[in-house]
Amino acid sequence: MDLISLPVSPFAARVRIAIYAKNAPISIVPPPAGWPHSRQFRDLNPTGRVPVLLDDRGALWESSVLLEYLEERFPDPSLMPVDIFDRATARLLVQHVDLYLMPPVVALADPRTDSLGARRAVEDLLNALQMIDGLLERPRYALGDQLTLADCALAPALFAVAVTADRLGLDLLEPGSTLDTYAQLSREDPHIDRVIGEMEEGLRRLARIS
Repeated sequence: MDLISLPVSPFAARVRIAIYAKNAPISIVPPPAGWPHSRQFRDLNPTGRVPVLLDDRGALWESSVLLEYLEERFPDPSLMPVDIFDRATARLLVQHVDLYLMPPVVALADPRTDSLGARRAVEDLLNALQMIDGLLERPRYALGDQLTLADCALAPALFAVAVTADRLGLDLLEPGSTLDTYAQLSREDPHIDRVIGEMEEGLRRLARIS
């Protein structure tokens, strides 16, 4: 099995965290030449986006789907809480990251976003951070005392928020806040730290290229 991934993509990063945590026999590979417009890649994933998981039976995409697939395909160790309410909360956090946190981050990274759109995106991002802050239970892990799918999604997304804030000169994560503390303490988990390190190295490589 292969995961087509890019180091700096928060969506690909969440899947890599799960792969590393489960020690799953999956190779991390870059997109093929000509990505994202090549016919070869579009035949695998018609959206033209990463990540894409190449399984024996075909290709799967959408990172939240891949997290659930990996949880079922490689159930040990589990990345879902035991309690049924906490399991729903983990999925809720992933949904909040996908629906409310990442869209304004993506908009702020898009050079086509005008000043009005940027202001709206910042407002949306601050609202999303506030909502997610209210869902967090612990400072190191989002739920309970172990890594879950919620952390797989949230930790890379908050790294992307921090990069966006630094690039725009904005204070998006208040120092000492619950989310800021989480962003720092979550890196005590070796799998999160490994992937955030990959994202940092990916950014350095992009800076050298540009």
